[in-house]
Amino acid sequence: MADCPCRPLCLVPKVGCTRPRGPLPRHRTSGPSLAPLVMGLPLFDGLDSEVVGRLLADSTALACDRRTVLFDAGTPADCFYIVLEGQVKLFALTPDGRESIVEVFTPLSSFGEAAMLSIGIFPLHAEVIEDATLIRVGSRAFVATLRSDHHVAYSMLAALTRWHQRLAGEIWHLKELPPWQRVAEFLLALTDARDGQTVVSLPFNKEVLASRVGIRRESLSRVLARLRDLGIRTEGNAVHIDDVGSLRRLCALP
Repeated sequence: MADCPCRPLCLVPKVGCTRPRGPLPRHRTSGPSLAPLVMGLPLFDGLDSEVVGRLLADSTALACDRRTVLFDAGTPADCFYIVLEGQVKLFALTPDGRESIVEVFTPLSSFGEAAMLSIGIFPLHAEVIEDATLIRVGSRAFVATLRSDHHVAYSMLAALTRWHQRLAGEIWHLKELPPWQRVAEFLLALTDARDGQTVVSLPFNKEVLASRVGIRRESLSRVLARLRDLGIRTEGNAVHIDDVGSLRRLCALP
């Protein structure tokens, strides 16, 4: 088992897969059989598995290596993606060719659905930044289901509205916080500890972290230097927090 070349979900096994057959299929999985894997997605909140299966009728599970480009800005949006494993970044290119990361998607999240359902082209670039298992959701069955079943369309609209309201609240909260507190709260979200010492692992590199909390890469170094005075030390991707309870109180978190 230790030598198995597949990723944990084993949806698209590689040659030499040694995993025993389990509750998840070991073949190239597509269509309604993917529904049980995505029921926790906000997009499908309130829908039953039969409906989600119909929405996913043109869907396929994909194993994508790091640096795989999923789409470029301006290409036709005939699908969207759901992340089951790994990470994907959505980014724009500045006039001088630099990347500006808009969002990083982790399990279980989706991206590209707004472009597919509205303008029909992707406005941004998407690239895998950590080996990923994704679901590519084709537009044909998805759109046909929404057009034929207005109840499903309304339920999905309501779910998206609730999700966007929560995100809008988070964005407003983020803009109100000083940079050190944005980073501190991000780190606290990575642990269930309420007091004492702990060590958390950054889920992505510091450049992506800076973009995720809305600060410049060069500003992150200054923020991390200030956090050292609060008992927070970084060693590579490991972050040591000396007193979780004290940091939570400083951030006014419960």
